[in-house]
Amino acid sequence: MKKFIKYSTTVVALTLMVGCASTRKITPPSYDKPEYSEEALQYIINGSIADLIGQPKDAVVEYHQAAEIDTSSPGIFIALAEDYYNMEKPRSCIRLAKKAVRLDPTNTDGLELLAASYDMMKNYKSALLIYEKLAELQPTDIETLYNLASLQILAHQYPEALSTYKNMVSAGLEDPDFRLRVGHLFLQSRAFKQAGSVYMDIQAQFPEFEASYLGLAAISKAQNDTAQVIKWYTKAIEYNPNFTDAIAELLNIYKKQNKKDEAISLFARLTQQDSSNIEYKIELGRLYFDKKDTVEALNTFKAAIDQHPEAEGPYLALAALYEIKKDTVKAINVYKKAIEKNIEFLESRKRLKEIYISQKDLDKAIDLYTPLVEQDSTRVGANIEIAILTMQKGDSVEAIRQCESLMETHGHDWRVPFTLGRFYVSTKQFGKAADYFDKTINLKGDLPFVWLLRGVNYMQMDSLDVALDNFKTALQKFPKDPDINYYAGTLLSQKREFRKAVPYLEASLENDPENLQTILALAGVYDEINLFDQSSELYNKLLEKNPESPIILNNYAYHLSIQGIRLPEALEYVKKALQADPENSPYLDTLGWIYYQLGDYTNAKIYIEKSLSFQSDIPEVIEHLGDVCEKLEEYNLAEEYWRKAYDLDKSREHLLKKIGQTTP
Repeated sequence: MKKFIKYSTTVVALTLMVGCASTRKITPPSYDKPEYSEEALQYIINGSIADLIGQPKDAVVEYHQAAEIDTSSPGIFIALAEDYYNMEKPRSCIRLAKKAVRLDPTNTDGLELLAASYDMMKNYKSALLIYEKLAELQPTDIETLYNLASLQILAHQYPEALSTYKNMVSAGLEDPDFRLRVGHLFLQSRAFKQAGSVYMDIQAQFPEFEASYLGLAAISKAQNDTAQVIKWYTKAIEYNPNFTDAIAELLNIYKKQNKKDEAISLFARLTQQDSSNIEYKIELGRLYFDKKDTVEALNTFKAAIDQHPEAEGPYLALAALYEIKKDTVKAINVYKKAIEKNIEFLESRKRLKEIYISQKDLDKAIDLYTPLVEQDSTRVGANIEIAILTMQKGDSVEAIRQCESLMETHGHDWRVPFTLGRFYVSTKQFGKAADYFDKTINLKGDLPFVWLLRGVNYMQMDSLDVALDNFKTALQKFPKDPDINYYAGTLLSQKREFRKAVPYLEASLENDPENLQTILALAGVYDEINLFDQSSELYNKLLEKNPESPIILNNYAYHLSIQGIRLPEALEYVKKALQADPENSPYLDTLGWIYYQLGDYTNAKIYIEKSLSFQSDIPEVIEHLGDVCEKLEEYNLAEEYWRKAYDLDKSREHLLKKIGQTTP
């Protein structure tokens, strides 16, 4: 549909009524134009001014006043209709546009407003009728014909739509992209015959236009005719060996069909046709390797290096092949050769660094970046890399000194304060880390991982409220970030604000659906608010994929225990978890709590006390021990444990009732 330019018909209406200030002659409309009163004219002028200053509601009031005085001018009704259209009130627009068209059946502005309003209301049948009328009035207007063709396709009038497309071409439509739109509309509606006709027409006139070949292949693909799909891609590539989409699609087919020889043959031809294309040669080498023809793969990569010594890609491919073959020495030599050829081959340097790190030879890794700094001391990335490797060596003092020095000269580069923040986190200097993360965010606030690490650092400082505020602020910028949502939900869960935690953890899971940590956290929160069906669904999903995972077995056992259901089964789950990790404090607490639910308070006390012997400050476990002591009629001990649990976590206000207090 046409996009209406605001106020355009208002200006037309005003011009028709008051004439033009220039000497250009205005052709009067075909209908009999009555005399206009000065009063109506003034309302139209006022409405036009209101439109021009962006006050369409005021303009509508003025135009309605003019329409009450003068009911014979289509321009007034079109001005009104256009304002209603721009205010997204299509019904009012239709009513007024119809009045304009009744006064002047050939008024294209009125008809276009009608069609656009019907389109806005998804009344495509009525819109189609209007566009048919418009096409009669302006048979060479390409946009009108395109809109008509679109609606005809929507109405399954495929022969008529193809005829309209041909009229577009006859009217002078040269743009192949515009023509392609019509072909795609046919294809989406599975009108394959008509889609093929459009694509063939484009191909005949624009053989250099790759999309027409892709469209024809898409028709065959939709009809499950793979042989014909291959023919179209092959034809495209024969015409132009640089039709990259056709090449990628054909390669994908060959790989799916395990046609290694055909794929090799394709890229062998491509490299012959275009010897300058490095990517084709690299892909050819990979295909040889996939076929387990290592010799040809190596020869192909080596030849690519000889022919294109200025390109990094062949070096990377050859070295990666040596790494796969576990020939680290040769891989190192290739990376070294690449770096000697070009100091700016940074990916080769990075991969060589990773090999040295795996060999625990950090001095060699540092030496890789020293030449970059010697060549240009202002290279921030290289300086930071040296500092990070120095930190990995265990020399945190020197690493921090290097970064502090860099901060003096390049503190405006966000990477410097961020690296310093990370270093201070590593050395447990959380206050200093916080300062540098603040500086990083002031310089570069659009990186979610900076906000994430800043929040985690606040958590390390035990500034949980500040951490939560940090994550909430970050989520205004990155609402779908799974990690930030996870930490926000976890902090709310720690504050026992479980219902508030749910949307954050659900958002985290939605954007990272396989994250075990998030699933367990969300299941635990569901348990806390008694949404056991939801938590059970999550646990079943986890157990299906990870039936031997101790943490899943334990958490599921606890999930069953707090409901008091299937306790023998829960007991087996947690015992299995403890076989894998016998000194795990939470697992021991789960076992004790299941015994509590079974009425075996002696065993319950044994295992909960054992849990506390490994972690003595967990409020929930201490509360459990109090509950067990109460059942064993050790009331003084029970109250002592409940008070201790409350002192550790003031959010556990339900404990006040247990110790007989009504207020903290």
